[in-house]
Amino acid sequence: MSESGSWLQVRAAGRDLLLSTRELREVVAPSPLAPLPGRLPGIQGVVLHQGEFLPVLAWEDLPGARRPEGPPEALAVLRTRLALPLERLVRTLDDLPGLWEEMEGDDPARAWLGASVQLQGPAARHLNVEGLLELLRRFRSER
Repeated sequence: MSESGSWLQVRAAGRDLLLSTRELREVVAPSPLAPLPGRLPGIQGVVLHQGEFLPVLAWEDLPGARRPEGPPEALAVLRTRLALPLERLVRTLDDLPGLWEEMEGDDPARAWLGASVQLQGPAARHLNVEGLLELLRRFRSER
């Protein structure tokens, strides 16, 4: 896998993740979260953002993810109108060099994560937004 373009490296769900800026609408300060009655798996609640209710991902509901250790530092708002709570913003990167490695077949996070690339420090995994949205749709249909 060779990816050109800009990337945002973040810490979320106990992992170092790479978000393509093509998938991002913006990164904003966290807002107060309103829980939903009968919470849907994968969604921890909603925030009011630009006059609309925006669903906020519940990382801990995803296979292979961990509950965040503290409150988010920021929210990444995806173009698909889903907010991702971020533990930490690490840096932005352009045209990621290096060899991308596909995930092991038995990794439980395979549904929402893609290939990894070795950066300074631990390897970072590409957040597969399409896979994430498909997983959330599956959660909703199984309910």
